[in-house]
Amino acid sequence: MASRSPDMPLEVLGTPVAPRFAALPGVQGTHGSPTGFDAVYVHVPFCTTKCHYCDFYSLAGHLHEAEPYLAALGRDIDGQIGHFGRPQPNTIFIGGGTPTLLEAPLLNRLLDLIVRSVRMDRVVEFTVEANPNTFCPDRARVLAAHGVNRVSFGAQSFLKRELEVLQRDHEPENVAQAMGYARAAGIENLNIDLIFGTPGQTLADWDYSLQRALELQPNHVSAYSLIYEPNTPMTARMKRGEFAVLDEETELGIFQHTYDTLRGAGFTRYEVSNYARPGKECRHNLHYWKGGNWMAWGPSAAGAYAGWRWKNVQNLAHYLEALGGDVPTLPITQMERLSDVRRAGESLMLWLRLAEGVNFAEFEARTGVDPRGRIDAVRKKYDDLGFFASIGEGEGLRFTEKGVVVSDHILADMLAAFSD
Repeated sequence: MASRSPDMPLEVLGTPVAPRFAALPGVQGTHGSPTGFDAVYVHVPFCTTKCHYCDFYSLAGHLHEAEPYLAALGRDIDGQIGHFGRPQPNTIFIGGGTPTLLEAPLLNRLLDLIVRSVRMDRVVEFTVEANPNTFCPDRARVLAAHGVNRVSFGAQSFLKRELEVLQRDHEPENVAQAMGYARAAGIENLNIDLIFGTPGQTLADWDYSLQRALELQPNHVSAYSLIYEPNTPMTARMKRGEFAVLDEETELGIFQHTYDTLRGAGFTRYEVSNYARPGKECRHNLHYWKGGNWMAWGPSAAGAYAGWRWKNVQNLAHYLEALGGDVPTLPITQMERLSDVRRAGESLMLWLRLAEGVNFAEFEARTGVDPRGRIDAVRKKYDDLGFFASIGEGEGLRFTEKGVVVSDHILADMLAAFSD
């Protein structure tokens, strides 16, 4: 969100709620949602500790602000529904932070608020993120009672020394215990997040974590490479020379081993970093990757609607202040409207990460832009290297397995082809 829209100023914190969305057009969602939204995202900012690699907005030790947060969240929701109407999404995702850090009564209030605010009859996937050491039978029962049917567990590793490097606050055995609680409550659709590329990691280390994850029989595995994000303790430690970034050859070997191992276990890689058993792809993330519209509630939550996108203030105190007065104000600090071409470029970059690739006709129907002329030069640049495969008779484009490995470099070229 680097640029300003000429008719939508960047700084809108403190502006009354009702007028802020007035410029946004009313459209149908890509799945026919009557209010134009295919998904809802809710951000819960509380954590027990701040993991050293994490650049998501989260706060350690602020649970005393959970009740004011819930009150402000209700006003945030009311303000958006007042403009758009009550959403009827296909998916709901509660992330953070650690939503399951809330004790069962507060978690119950959070879910009551969301369920009352959303028309639930079209919801097919309701996900909550969970830290393995904050999950218990009471919390699992609260989730199930509100229709949550998918839980994503942040395991990251099954080796204690790697968890310590990442500053995770759970033990390896907590993951199996937490997944058992979810299944006992009737929640069977479970994801495990893993991170590879931890300093000093070997292929054998990674295989150990991968095998322990598979023993727990998840439906979905997300395997992300460790990213040294700016302004995180992990990056600061690396710059001080406390450890070295994993060498590229080892990381590429891990990437390929992940694909081979999970494919052999019955998983399909449907996105560069995401693997699922048949029919268990994360539908919520597919809305993001295919350029859907989603409503977003909570501090730092980012929403998108018909080419507009915005982000709530990334500060709980300011979020509470904006929504706590007699006349609540919208806690947005970033808002912009993308040009059709820029929106299409960003959509193509995300969509091509999917194993199914991009169908040109569907892409043009969603974005209003035919991508073929713009990406032709990029395709020709890589033609002889075997990185692309055509879909049908020129109906679309996807990466080959060889292309997936270097996809980040190619996608940067693709995005540049959509400069206004």
